[in-house]
Amino acid sequence: MSGDLLTRLLVGAAVMMVLCRVLAVLAVRVGQPPVVAEMVAGIALGPSLFGLVLPDAQAWVFPADSTPVLYALGQLGIAFYMFLVGLEFSGSLVRGSGLARRFVSVSFAGMAAPFVLGIAATYAVFRAQPSAVPEKGLIEGALYAGVVASVTALPMLARIIEEEGLLGSRAGTVALGAAAVDDVVAWVGIGLMLALTGAGHTDPLLTVAGFAVFVALLFTVVRRALRTFLATSLGRGGQGFLPLVCALLFAACAATEFLGLHVVIGAFVLGLAFPKSEALSRWEASVRPFAVGVLLPFYFVYTGLRTQIQALDAGPLLLGVGVLLAASVIGKLGACTVAARLQDPGWLPALRVGVLMNTRGLVQLIALNIGLEAGLLTQTLFTQLVIVAVLSTVLTAPGLALTARLERRRRPADTPPTGERAAPISALPEDRTGRPARP
Repeated sequence: MSGDLLTRLLVGAAVMMVLCRVLAVLAVRVGQPPVVAEMVAGIALGPSLFGLVLPDAQAWVFPADSTPVLYALGQLGIAFYMFLVGLEFSGSLVRGSGLARRFVSVSFAGMAAPFVLGIAATYAVFRAQPSAVPEKGLIEGALYAGVVASVTALPMLARIIEEEGLLGSRAGTVALGAAAVDDVVAWVGIGLMLALTGAGHTDPLLTVAGFAVFVALLFTVVRRALRTFLATSLGRGGQGFLPLVCALLFAACAATEFLGLHVVIGAFVLGLAFPKSEALSRWEASVRPFAVGVLLPFYFVYTGLRTQIQALDAGPLLLGVGVLLAASVIGKLGACTVAARLQDPGWLPALRVGVLMNTRGLVQLIALNIGLEAGLLTQTLFTQLVIVAVLSTVLTAPGLALTARLERRRRPADTPPTGERAAPISALPEDRTGRPARP
């Protein structure tokens, strides 16, 4: 790497960090989570804004030669991120809570409806815009878009639930459990799509068989070896712990990349298989700020450099965004609301579950980038779905505020929220104000 390119890369990284921080502060002030600001910052630094207003400056700060470096840093960021997601899920939201039926029913409804509507909406977009049909084919592109439309972002959802004071509430717990199931099913679906469409660089049958062996080894041999290691002094926090975790993470990512899948799938499955320990919790707490706050923004910028909103100035292209957004939001929010209402009394708590489950965020952006790289999405459809991912995530905060206002109108000031106390879930404590008790 030349000195000039390194200088530009470092300047671009500094600009990225400053803009993400500034927009995060502004986002919090208007009731949006910081990750929304990071998503917007990535798009703003690309050709959609920075390159549109100051094309020469944007080309100097983010030259084409820096794209592979941004890609590598972004892949490293999402590898750590998805590993942390797997660790969070392996904390067992379902185990011992008696809520498995609620989780599965809400998850199934929240994946089936947007999957079907997403396929229908994408097919309509393909009919109106033949240039949006990917190289892998119309059916393959529509199926992949349906999978992407059914995604819920578990880590971002957890952050929103904590910030909104919904930890321990029925709506928060059901949404978290259903989103955890969503994550597993969605990534399995993405892996199967890559394998069966030949989007990877290996034979589909070899990919499926290799992935099955990979998962079996992780949950048997590797898991048992890790438990033994964690019982030693090194495993309890010695100097060998950090290198081992990173080595396993990189090896798992390399294995799934070799199989023609994606690094995020290897990282996620490793997180699921990794046994919990005090040393792991300390490692997670120390590495999360750097992985999420420093490495992940590179992925947002990499995504933003590939997003060209100005290309959507034609009416049919903007109409396609509206159709895809409606299918995603109505499918996820509506289906999850109905499923939650069938499980427990009260439409407002059910609506809150639906609003929470509509959170897409970074997980959908990752899936979109995978589809674009695999030829399952065109640049046009990719840009449209990136806008859908951002807008659907932005809708979460005002949606929760709306449910809170409706609830206040329906009850006297001193009466607890109707949906929370009525639920037969003793494991969800509340204080005397009716607000969920923080753990």
